[in-house]
Amino acid sequence: MKLKSKKSSKEKKRYILFKTLWRDNFKKEDVIKLIWNSALEFLGELGAAELSLWVISVDEEKRIGIVRCNTKSIDKVICILSLIRHENKGTLILGVSGTMKGLEKWSDEYVSKRNGI
Repeated sequence: MKLKSKKSSKEKKRYILFKTLWRDNFKKEDVIKLIWNSALEFLGELGAAELSLWVISVDEEKRIGIVRCNTKSIDKVICILSLIRHENKGTLILGVSGTMKGLEKWSDEYVSKRNGI
């Protein structure tokens, strides 16, 4: 007999769209290391484990990334992202959404504002 978990017992997720402000070499591996180092420094190992933090994607050209976390830790993850410093520049939080498709709205708005449209 196969056991199924109830839908209500599953952890709800949120997606955070961010943009880095530094101009140095922008590699996905480096961004992941910076995020995790910031999380470990700020919260410790136990606190970082409770975030359900996962880097979904990083666009090296646009310098935009997406991070997934649980709903309880949105504020902590935003704080972790804002604490990242590289070349004395940080990160900019563009939006938070419950779906990946919802983040498209945030990225399109940001790109159109920057282009003056």
